[in-house]
Amino acid sequence: MSIGLRIKDLREQKKLNQAKFALLLNTSQAAISRYEKDERSPDSAFLTQVANVFSVSITWLLTGTGSMFQELHPLSISPLSGKTIRLPIVAEIAAGSPVEVELDEPLGFIEIPRSLLSYPPPYLVFRVAGSSMEPQILSGDLVICSRDWRGIQINNRIMAFRTPDGITLKKLVLVPKQKTAWLMPINHDFTPVPYTKDSDDLTMIGILDTLIRKYNTAPRCPD
Repeated sequence: MSIGLRIKDLREQKKLNQAKFALLLNTSQAAISRYEKDERSPDSAFLTQVANVFSVSITWLLTGTGSMFQELHPLSISPLSGKTIRLPIVAEIAAGSPVEVELDEPLGFIEIPRSLLSYPPPYLVFRVAGSSMEPQILSGDLVICSRDWRGIQINNRIMAFRTPDGITLKKLVLVPKQKTAWLMPINHDFTPVPYTKDSDDLTMIGILDTLIRKYNTAPRCPD
């Protein structure tokens, strides 16, 4: 099924005619008609608008895989027991526009049970800065990324990337027919970024393994 047919499928699921569907998306009925007939390919701005307005998974729009609508899936983890591993927090990683961060010293260290880690070492630990991966990943979270993803299907996985502008955390969506790799934010206020063989260098530096989040850490009120 093409992107155009998926757009038509969504419109029919919402029981909207082309005119009402176009009005909600701030475009014309003629544009919707061309998309649905595959006479024209929608650009990333339009697809992001569809995702925002109808809470649709942009991965489904692009590839037809997964659920049509956005879903959150809680993770189950192993019991916190056994040996621990001490890891440096090497830098902040952008959840937004990539930023280059060069540090002489780590931001700190964490010590966690090895049973919490699913992928093999070596690991990189980053502190998240920005909101492009909300609501699943929040600014201030610590993300542990494995640098060894051999044998892992990386399509639709959250990865750490180095771009010409710096490092960033995004979902990787591969579209082989378009020969394009999309860096997808989860927060649809941000625009997906496409990379092709003609784009500037893009390097995967890790696959997200574990996320650590603190709660109720506001400063204690004085007595």
